Amino acid sequence: MLVQNFDFDANLTFARKCAADMVRNGLYSRFGLTEKERLEKAVLGCMGEYAFEHWLKSLGYTYEVDRVGFENRNSDAFDFLIGGSKIDVKVAKKSTDRAPNDNWTYGYPQEQKPASKDFVIVGWVDFAHKRVGFYGWISGQRISQFPVVTKNTFAGYSYRTPNHEFKWGALNKNFERFFQSVLAGKEA
Repeated sequence: MLVQNFDFDANLTFARKCAADMVRNGLYSRFGLTEKERLEKAVLGCMGEYAFEHWLKSLGYTYEVDRVGFENRNSDAFDFLIGGSKIDVKVAKKSTDRAPNDNWTYGYPQEQKPASKDFVIVGWVDFAHKRVGFYGWISGQRISQFPVVTKNTFAGYSYRTPNHEFKWGALNKNFERFFQSVLAGKEA
């Protein structure tokens, strides 16, 4: 699902500023990245969150965003809170012209305790074509049941920390059902 009417350039400018503030104020780097790499990773995450928030607004949903700074903590408790459900938005940088597909794999960091989130939204940011999309969603509890690996089985690169890995085909692509689930405050 491609996010429509999302001002990519304006949000990218805001994401760069926000990411710089996050890193400066102590955003935890579990990967031992350089400051430049930490900024790039934070910008990517911000873009996913801004696109999701844009989508929620366009659909008229009520939500909360965890906007507490990182001065006194290392990570956020959730990205969005909708109907009592904690939502985590995860995006990957799209580096191919091919469309995302069910064979792609996603690694959710084990140390982020996926079961502590009710739902995880998975998508991509395409910087070359200035687009953001969401492929599907999955419960955090379900993610925690996937094996923990240290190497991406689809692309072959090593993860920087152990990850619960799953194919994008495991994602539920019915976002109408997702919104029904979070508004009902239950897992689908």
